[in-house]
Amino acid sequence: MARASIDVGTLIEGQGFGRFQAGLMFWICAFMFIEGYDMQVVGYAAPAIIKAWHADKAAFGGVFGAGLVGFMLGATLLGNLGDRLGRKRMIVMGCLLFGLFTLASAYATSLTELLVLRAIAGLGLGGSIPNAIALMTEYAPAKVRATRVGIMFIGYTVGSALGGVIAAQLMPAYGWPSVFVVGGVLPIAVGLISIAVLPESVRFLMVRDGADRVLPLLRRVRPDLSLGDDTLVTLNEERQPGLPVKQLFVGARGAMTSLLWLAYGANMVSLHFLTSWLPTVIADSGVPVTHAVIATALLQAGGGVGSLIVGRLLDRIGTGGIVAAFLCAVPCVAGLGHVGTDETPLMLLVTVAGLCIIGGQAGINALSGTLYPTYMRSTGTGWAFGMGRFGSILGPVIGGQLIALSLPLGALFATAAAPILVSAGALFCLGRLRIVRNRAPGAAAELDPGAAASESLPHEAMAHE
Repeated sequence: MARASIDVGTLIEGQGFGRFQAGLMFWICAFMFIEGYDMQVVGYAAPAIIKAWHADKAAFGGVFGAGLVGFMLGATLLGNLGDRLGRKRMIVMGCLLFGLFTLASAYATSLTELLVLRAIAGLGLGGSIPNAIALMTEYAPAKVRATRVGIMFIGYTVGSALGGVIAAQLMPAYGWPSVFVVGGVLPIAVGLISIAVLPESVRFLMVRDGADRVLPLLRRVRPDLSLGDDTLVTLNEERQPGLPVKQLFVGARGAMTSLLWLAYGANMVSLHFLTSWLPTVIADSGVPVTHAVIATALLQAGGGVGSLIVGRLLDRIGTGGIVAAFLCAVPCVAGLGHVGTDETPLMLLVTVAGLCIIGGQAGINALSGTLYPTYMRSTGTGWAFGMGRFGSILGPVIGGQLIALSLPLGALFATAAAPILVSAGALFCLGRLRIVRNRAPGAAAELDPGAAASESLPHEAMAHE
């Protein structure tokens, strides 16, 4: 009698949202919440540190930059280790790394020490987020992948926002080191708990280790199926030897990867241009400082909503959903230079801009997790994140140079909107590239073998004789 067999891709496509899926979502969102807090923690503590150390404000910019550079290096150099060591292992290691060095930052005594500690903490942040995206993607059915990644990044946004509330409560009572203590202890705790509760990706286990370790996990994913110990488990995905980084530019993936990097970097230029300089610019135009801060908060709040909306659009209509969001963002950002001190249109434009820009960025994050097959997914996502960090570093610098030129507000915000248009163009071309390749005989598997395999299989996974 033939052994029962089942394909992992088919099984994942047919799952509902049950206990296993809810637990995975909870722990990944908890992880992202802490990541969001830790990325912003220096910003919250900076005024108190500058005052306590009598430090130069301009010199503190190096501390901000060190975290971003560490993140970029972590995403490119450590993110790809997830394709060798596993997604879970890199998430746990990243949590422990940035937790330990964030905790150590509480005991820093100089800007140089703080700069080094933030750079190393950034390595952990950069190495873990691409693997969290990969893990979420590899357990999600294709029709909701982008939506679930979007929910992940709502956790990140909430962590960034609530960090300010936490810091405002802690620092008056316990001083600036307290925000680093919280930012260090929490990720260490989550990392240690994750060793026990976070599952490894079944797709990764199939690609790296074969089927021996996956049946217990598959029973948790699909408790509605009866999977015996003799069930033959298969995975219809591409597997290639050699360095995954090299594979990013093999065949059609070269153009795909280049367009993805361009979209990432260009949008991050505009996003960090706005998050860095928006409060200063609109306050200088005559808007009260407190209202300028509220406007910046609305940018982030709009982004949280946009992460869900754009993620859902990406699941339903593909890259066109992100392109539409960015095309909507362009006139909103450019319009900020023409509303003057009229706060009603200002707040409205900022909110919609945040929805489209930050929501679109979450969409790109989700897209990067779906473009590559399992054996190189962490590598592809990590390098895209790393290239995007060039944009996040350039954005504030470019903004500062333009402000120094005393450009009119209309020209300043039109310049801030231009990279978003570049990002929209890159994603449009990427979408057309995928359509053309998928129509070519035998090319779909070359471009995105994981997606092609899962889409060709029935959605109800059943063990069969």
